[in-house]
Amino acid sequence: MSGQRVHRRLLSVAAAALSITVGALALTGCSDDSGEAKTKGRDLTALQCPMEETGETGGANAYRPAKNAFDTAELLGLQLAEAREKAARHNCEIIVSREDDKSRPVPIEIDPTRIYVYIAHGAVSQIEGVGGGL
Repeated sequence: MSGQRVHRRLLSVAAAALSITVGALALTGCSDDSGEAKTKGRDLTALQCPMEETGETGGANAYRPAKNAFDTAELLGLQLAEAREKAARHNCEIIVSREDDKSRPVPIEIDPTRIYVYIAHGAVSQIEGVGGGL
């Protein structure tokens, strides 16, 4: 009997939480008449280079984009030489870790100015990461 009361109580709490979540989503979906959502700030999922240490540690050094950092997605589709030039303007270096479906040896130490890329037919096809390390 008490198990049923607990079950009903959990269901009512879950229903209330769902109601609050749906209401919050409805409010955030509101925008102006243009139909476009307005966002502020930078894309936190972007792989940027160069990175700089923050001085904070939580078991590992923390990094943030440097003032002259750029979104490495801008390199996609560029020929390797052009991509290297663009990266160099931001004090970054391109390391090719895979070329035409063949892996290449790469440095393993952490360097927040290195951009690891895949190359296909001479052009950057994928950004593997920034910084390196294992």
